[in-house]
Amino acid sequence: MPRRKILERLILLAGFATLAALLVRFRSSHVWTDVSQVGTGFLVIIPLQICDHVLNALGWRFAFSAVDSDIPLWRLIRARIAGDAINYLTPSASIAGELIRPRMLGEGKPEAVKNASVLVAKVAQTFGLALFVLFGLLFVLRGQLDFFLHKDGQRALGVGATVGLIAVLGIALTALTAQRRDGAYYWRLEGWAGALQGDVRRYLREHPIRFLVSALFFMLGYAWGAIEVLVICRFLGIPMAAVMALAVEVLSIIIDGLLFIVPAKIGTQEAGKTVIFSGLGLAASQGLAFGLVRHVRELAWASLGFALFTFER
Repeated sequence: MPRRKILERLILLAGFATLAALLVRFRSSHVWTDVSQVGTGFLVIIPLQICDHVLNALGWRFAFSAVDSDIPLWRLIRARIAGDAINYLTPSASIAGELIRPRMLGEGKPEAVKNASVLVAKVAQTFGLALFVLFGLLFVLRGQLDFFLHKDGQRALGVGATVGLIAVLGIALTALTAQRRDGAYYWRLEGWAGALQGDVRRYLREHPIRFLVSALFFMLGYAWGAIEVLVICRFLGIPMAAVMALAVEVLSIIIDGLLFIVPAKIGTQEAGKTVIFSGLGLAASQGLAFGLVRHVRELAWASLGFALFTFER
């Protein structure tokens, strides 16, 4: 068996072991009692995710040039759902899903246009993510005045702001310095990859406003997660202020980014929320219940996305 397959199975095993350990630690019967409080609330929580997909689809639409952005929104949404499902279910560093998105758009546009839009959208999404984490940390830490006045709070604020700012500047610098004044690339690719590089560079040069609007929609997509936090906590009976919900979402995104290698977030979703809730002064068991509820929502949409991808094939 290839080493990669062995590693993937070990990672999955570690994820399941983590989940099992959490259920034993907090007693599965108690956790089930907490989760069962949601009941028919799942009929609200699961469909709520469509708002995130719509925002991300709008972000992708602006990754096309104005001439090529006439693709029906429903096609973009369907491709986003399918691509996100593949990224969620496979340990591919969120790459495998990007490869199937162009295929989900049909044959109305040239392959080069669709491929370039996916790459531009990925850059814009990363830019939007960096902005959300940066402004989210600033807002959360600034809102906690007593925490902010301490040295540890000021240090955390400085580190968070620095990381977000470096990410934003790094993306901007890459876009601006990819080509010198004489037209030569600092890094040159050959064949189809070189042509794709040129298409992306041309888009960034000719449509900077569309790129910023695309990044804004992706940032709003991440921000929508804080609304979902409030809704889930409402059904779980957990008191949750808006600034606390924003803190949960920002920290969740950071942890998910660090543990992206685990397929379907097995164990990491629950462990991450347990740590976050405990760190914010909430009950750790409530964090575990929250993680399980969100996991149900994610698996539901991943199943739909995989079904859409299978049907397309």
